[in-house]
Amino acid sequence: MDISKKKFDIQKRLFEEIQKSLPSQYALVDIVSDVLNISMDAAYRRMRYVKLLDIEEVSALCAHFQISFDRLMNVRNIHQFDCIYRPINFSMPGDYLNYVHALSKNIEQLKTADDSSLLMSATDIPVFHLISQNELTFFKLFTWAHSVYNYEGTFDDFLKEIEMPEISGCFQKISRDYEIVPSSEIWTEDTVNTTLRLISYYDEICMFPNLDFPVLLCEQVLNILEKLQQWAENSCKGKNSTPFQLYVSEMDPENSYLLMKQSGQTNCLIKLYTINSLNVLDQAFCRETEQWLTKLAKRSVPLCGNSEKERIKFFNAQKQKVRLLIGKIKDSF
Repeated sequence: MDISKKKFDIQKRLFEEIQKSLPSQYALVDIVSDVLNISMDAAYRRMRYVKLLDIEEVSALCAHFQISFDRLMNVRNIHQFDCIYRPINFSMPGDYLNYVHALSKNIEQLKTADDSSLLMSATDIPVFHLISQNELTFFKLFTWAHSVYNYEGTFDDFLKEIEMPEISGCFQKISRDYEIVPSSEIWTEDTVNTTLRLISYYDEICMFPNLDFPVLLCEQVLNILEKLQQWAENSCKGKNSTPFQLYVSEMDPENSYLLMKQSGQTNCLIKLYTINSLNVLDQAFCRETEQWLTKLAKRSVPLCGNSEKERIKFFNAQKQKVRLLIGKIKDSF
């Protein structure tokens, strides 16, 4: 007797969720076969909806891929919703690589969708700009490792331990894909301050082996500002002239929010600490956050297109902060 296709709805949702979480180079059938300890043929039968997963198999897959069973079953409570959080422990380099792969997967999906967009508030330099500058990105990771996991080496030591070609390759891919997705960003006058304070602090406690490192980090902040100013002037970014909008808000949003929209669905990344984030999938929360960010943008000063005076004033002030820090660092040596 044929099993009704409707019986496979939950199974279909489960495999869709698993596929979203996998880096593109991984084959789903291999993972399913390994997790369930079944043959490739048996895995294919489940993935092609010929064979139903039993409850133990669903449990094993949910546990392995950290998928909420309640969300899979559409069990909802108006005061609860599901989030995804990936801990990053730098004593296990694979943790950060998995985090980067997941971010790359999200942006790759946005890039290929016809109606995708990004909307974000930036209390710190957004990751999509940061990763275009390798040393600056690794410096942010270093500060995380030092403050959370009591890393005792210098920044130079950390670079030698963490830098891997695969991570740098992911950075480049994320940066390229980001330039293809239409986006709007809401910055403040203090957005670059967090990074500058970190550079200054770690310079003062002698975590850099020589003058070159902190000055290089400052120069990379200037590189980000230069490119951002060009995008704002043109109201577009990247080789494909993708639509781009930049605003500066007088109100502090108090946290960095990133809304990723595609195919009628939205997920929200809320920045945690220095580098990590909480991924919220609840659509009601995402809609409310989108309404708030949209209103915040309307109340902010646009820096794109014809807003020449405001744009030049903003970027000159930001660059001056960086140059002052460079001067301070050079004087201290």
